Amino acid sequence: MGYVKHTLAPGEEYLYRAHFNWTYDVQSWFWLALSAVPTGMWLYALTADGLGRDFLSQSFGYLSGAALAVGALLCLSRFVRKWTTVIAVTSVRLILKTGMIARSSHEVMLDEIEEVLVDQSFLGRILGYGVLKVRGTGDAVVEFPIVGQPMKVRKEIETAIVRARGGARPA
Repeated sequence: MGYVKHTLAPGEEYLYRAHFNWTYDVQSWFWLALSAVPTGMWLYALTADGLGRDFLSQSFGYLSGAALAVGALLCLSRFVRKWTTVIAVTSVRLILKTGMIARSSHEVMLDEIEEVLVDQSFLGRILGYGVLKVRGTGDAVVEFPIVGQPMKVRKEIETAIVRARGGARPA
């Protein structure tokens, strides 16, 4: 949210921030747990059978350690992506900011948005996640990552659009 607060224009208000769905965290932890299985098997075999220091045992130990390292990096990279992604609605624009060091931002003025599309699979409807696509005037299309409660996010965007265009303020 720091990026949004630092880029607010005079008179612009911060209205809403969308979040990733809880399934994103579950997937991240799943990859870490899956990568830990070979290491657990190796450690169990090492303690149960008293594996020696033969080439096969050492090779499996190195491979299981590498699998654990890859899983940890994958899990960490997914969490960093989550922590550095901001999807925000202000009184003037819709913002998608990604990245920590190398930053990428897509900003669409609310009065230039033509439609807000929600794409939810069957599983997405059950678990409460979906993908938002915002089409602006011209060729501007911004596709957002999987967010939690996409219908609520869409409603917040559309409410902000109505306010930005000078329409009636919802109760």
